[in-house]
Amino acid sequence: MSHSVRLLGLAVGAGAGAAIVLGLALGLWQGESVTQWIGYMFSIVGAVIIGFACFSGAPTSARKHVARRMRPSEDAADTAVVAEPKAYVSEVVLLFASGLLLVAAGTALELVT
Repeated sequence: MSHSVRLLGLAVGAGAGAAIVLGLALGLWQGESVTQWIGYMFSIVGAVIIGFACFSGAPTSARKHVARRMRPSEDAADTAVVAEPKAYVSEVVLLFASGLLLVAAGTALELVT
């Protein structure tokens, strides 16, 4: 199991746990259905994860690309190549799918009540 998958599981688990706690607290505070508020929170956490997936898979900005091309390369030994960590496509797809799963769970909980 790769390190990124473990971090993804931790993030989704922490988000789902926070959604349950917040939904329970807000449902009791508002005097409304707790399951409906938990559904709302699942939808919000799923949307945040989808947003993060889209943000982490974004290409390098044009400004960084031009700055990298303009850098003088007189001696290859003197210049250090700095590689930016990019998310693998499968990790982005996994993040996006887990976000959709949480939104679907939230929608199902909202429809149940």
